[in-house]
Amino acid sequence: MTYANIPEHTELEALALVTTEGLQLAFSCIPSYEVDPDLFSSLSAVVMKSGSDAIDTLGFHNMLEVVLRGEDAFIILSAAGRFFLMGASRKIQDLGKVVTVFRYYSSEIGKRYPPL
Repeated sequence: MTYANIPEHTELEALALVTTEGLQLAFSCIPSYEVDPDLFSSLSAVVMKSGSDAIDTLGFHNMLEVVLRGEDAFIILSAAGRFFLMGASRKIQDLGKVVTVFRYYSSEIGKRYPPL
């Protein structure tokens, strides 16, 4: 199983594999989801860094994921070794399923590409 299998298990409208610095390694989205891939990736790195700093400040370790949920959409960011996965969707009812799928694939990617 690879990163490319995630769309088979979710109905995400945008999906990216991003470095911790915000560089996009892979990106895909449905045609009706209008988003700048570079902005999508770089903003996600800011959110991951902020979340990681907050976790560290509280004395916890190894931030695994961040979920941002609005009234009609959500974004999930999941640590995946030296990278992270980011997905976005307007189907709020799929959030639980997407979290489960991201946890699995993030773990698999992290095994292949552990943090440096």
